[in-house]
Amino acid sequence: MRVLRPCVASRWHSATGTGVTGLCVAIDLGGTRIKAGVVENGRVTARSELASDSAAGLGPKLAALGELVDTLAAGRTVHSVGMAMPGIVDRRSRRLTAINAKWSDATEIDFPAWAAAGWGAPLIIENDAVAALAGEWRCGAGAGADGVVMMTLGTGIGVSAVVDGRLLHGSHGQAAIAGHLTVVAGGHQCTCGNRGCAEAEASTSVLPGLARSDRRFATSTLATVDAIDYSHVFQDADTDPLCRDLRDRALEVWSALAVSLVHAYDPEILIVGGGIAAAGDALFTPLSEYLTHYAWTPWGKVKLRASECGADAAVLGLAAIAEAEIRSSSRPSTTPDDSTMKVSCFI
Repeated sequence: MRVLRPCVASRWHSATGTGVTGLCVAIDLGGTRIKAGVVENGRVTARSELASDSAAGLGPKLAALGELVDTLAAGRTVHSVGMAMPGIVDRRSRRLTAINAKWSDATEIDFPAWAAAGWGAPLIIENDAVAALAGEWRCGAGAGADGVVMMTLGTGIGVSAVVDGRLLHGSHGQAAIAGHLTVVAGGHQCTCGNRGCAEAEASTSVLPGLARSDRRFATSTLATVDAIDYSHVFQDADTDPLCRDLRDRALEVWSALAVSLVHAYDPEILIVGGGIAAAGDALFTPLSEYLTHYAWTPWGKVKLRASECGADAAVLGLAAIAEAEIRSSSRPSTTPDDSTMKVSCFI
């Protein structure tokens, strides 16, 4: 059994030698739920959630998000607001440049202006997979490593990487969309326009369609549940042939993606998070065996780890990035010292 241990302040301090400055309210905009939290001195001290309703757009949700921030701040000064979103982020303009299948109006929203008007605070916007890895790298399963990849399995598939001690963003912010790597040539159509993306082959968003298109669906236990997800698939895989085949196919996809990520990013540690990771050994044992057999790592074995920060990962990551940006902007333009380099690895 894997235990989620708290992302403790001592790990937070170790990244820059100091604690976080001020109060950060961070919002993780998931496809199903919006999770928000207050981060103070490396700890999530308050949490709240609300339904995403992402198909309706984000604009109509901003008032509710503002009330959520106010409730969490409880009258205290908000020093930064963080937002993690499942899309391509332009970190210079702090705008979302592209997103598919959810929050269709988000590219038109001026988030920095929203944060400035509401709390007079700077806004940090980041891809959700990058934010989650920042949290795990700062004070979770990737702490202390210079090479880490995180694969988040849930409504979609998020991937992010730390290479040579720096969060990887790419020239256009696309380094965090490796869930759209092709794992099946000519496979299912993906919302991104490609075919055979990992996300199009084995994510919770496509699972209901995969299940219902199978001729065995009517006699499967999946036909009796309100919402088809991988928890039901893993739970009934030993007795339900359709669940078994869906599980096995998903494990093949996730394992193939994991090997590709190891070959692409050369990590010491591969972290798996997201709701599907709750499958535990039924997921991690075959994934570990596949990596051992097929990953070409003559230097040694990649450490496969479960997320330690769980649902708090992106919230903690946003706070870490906010702290790094605030500290970087407040430093004089001089030759960077050791502490500056530790801060800049987040930005």
